[in-house]
Amino acid sequence: MVRPEAFKTPPQQVTRRLTTEEKLSQLRQLVAETRLQPTLGKGDVLSISVYDEPDLGVSGIPIRPDGRISFPLIGDVQAAGRSVEALTATVTERLSRFVIEPRVSVIVTELNSLNYTINGEVTKPGVYPLVTDVSLTQAIARAGGFKKGQFRSSSVEVADLSTAFIAREGRVLPVDFTRLFRQGDLRFDIALQDGDYINIPSGLSKEVYIVGEVNKPAQFAFREAMPMSRSLALAEGFTREADLSRVHIVRGSLSNPQLIVVDFKDVLQGRAQDVPLEPNDIVYVPPTYLAQWSQMLNQIVPTITAIQTGIILGNSVGGSDGN
Repeated sequence: MVRPEAFKTPPQQVTRRLTTEEKLSQLRQLVAETRLQPTLGKGDVLSISVYDEPDLGVSGIPIRPDGRISFPLIGDVQAAGRSVEALTATVTERLSRFVIEPRVSVIVTELNSLNYTINGEVTKPGVYPLVTDVSLTQAIARAGGFKKGQFRSSSVEVADLSTAFIAREGRVLPVDFTRLFRQGDLRFDIALQDGDYINIPSGLSKEVYIVGEVNKPAQFAFREAMPMSRSLALAEGFTREADLSRVHIVRGSLSNPQLIVVDFKDVLQGRAQDVPLEPNDIVYVPPTYLAQWSQMLNQIVPTITAIQTGIILGNSVGGSDGN
């Protein structure tokens, strides 16, 4: 006798895992596309000098909370949000009213406005200043390295590098953390930029994420035999924009995931197979107007980082209350 399950539509596998060379090619392209022009910010400290005008040289000029600096003869100048070249041009133009052909030099002595974030299984997670050039491996080292735990009386790393990711401007960069940190493939050791977000999940903890067009995007504890349909109930319903015919299950690293697309309506009516979830799966309910995976990924990453940041802040507040 044929079981009824045999007639159900299986979930659609819609991705192919990228090769190392394909990931490197994508990485080079995305790094080039997201390369930022550094700008000054509040808290940065400058040193400004004028050639052959020693009385006008000033060191230790802070960019104030209003984004301005003060300089002799010309008063306040807007600095935050501008490049060093743009600020130099403005100071030069204003000084030219008082000095003949001034040659101005602006040097950043302290760059305090740029930062990056490391979350997850490192010894010291948090927000770090990007004072000098910092590579990904240097950032992990500054955070004390990967966190260790005890397993069968031995000290082992608890980081799950297969699902680790780095996001820049809401886009996941295709960095292979396993090849970089386990095999020493320095081609993936990219330089960090302001606002980069690095996430190192735990290989011991088990969570799933429900995000997208749901009423309550959140992180939930994974349970054995946890089907997708039951997990979606934890999100307390869907928005009007939800496309339930294309629910995506994202499995593995966000930079090179396995995608499983399921028609949730068919699952509820018994016409399609439900999908048992695995630890660290992301269940994403897309809006009807998004068709491409790259567009969906740009929606997923900010939500995941916001959820994780909220957990970090909640733990910090809880820890402070307990002291």
